[in-house]
Amino acid sequence: MLDVTLRLLNNDATAPDDTDLALLRRGLVAEPELRGRVHLMAKAPEESQMGSGIELLAIALGSSGAVTALVRSLPALLKARRAAATVELTLPDGRTVKVTADSADDAHTLLDAALRDQRQPNPQQPGPQQP
Repeated sequence: MLDVTLRLLNNDATAPDDTDLALLRRGLVAEPELRGRVHLMAKAPEESQMGSGIELLAIALGSSGAVTALVRSLPALLKARRAAATVELTLPDGRTVKVTADSADDAHTLLDAALRDQRQPNPQQPGPQQP
């Protein structure tokens, strides 16, 4: 399972609100391959802050079909917004890609590579020790 976080960034320098992220989540879970895999997450409050609103979506991708559904639906959902926006996807290893309404090719390449890396053991890492 590949866990990806998604952050919504408004292109007009205003911060998206919880409703924007909830609407994006609703659009993603409308895809059968993503149903039950997308969850709202609050960012941990920074020092001297009392708390934070919902800021991220956590997405559990388990197949290339889920990757395809995510990358196919994101541009359409961004185009449907009343304000221009970008989505930033972050992999567990820290790699990120930004997706806009106009292009999702880079996201698809990154997510496909991450899934492939997860399924195939890295030859640089030693395997389990034999007794």
